[in-house]
Amino acid sequence: MKTWMDKRIALALFLPSVMIVVYWIVKGLIKLYNWFVSLPDYSSAWWNSLGSFCINNLSIIIVVYLIICLQVAGIAEFRFKKNFIKAYLFGIIMTPPIMIILWGKKLEPVNYDK
Repeated sequence: MKTWMDKRIALALFLPSVMIVVYWIVKGLIKLYNWFVSLPDYSSAWWNSLGSFCINNLSIIIVVYLIICLQVAGIAEFRFKKNFIKAYLFGIIMTPPIMIILWGKKLEPVNYDK
């Protein structure tokens, strides 16, 4: 009975979370589309507009990058048995895909029979 109730509660919390994330993604894509539509035709002004967009939203870009690094550090901790803090700092410095590639090559087979 407890497992059934736990699954219900988890589902009740999961569905609103998914709906909120989907809403954010849709609103972000609409905002990005409107920004692209308002850009002038490809010229040197396009690069200036892109640069000003990045500068105006630099804090958001940094926060999103750090969250991605946290997620990849969690994956490295569970999958490659690495230290979370070390993986997080390595991910910030080297970028998450490069960190996973470098640590993935050193992966030894995990024996779950122990």
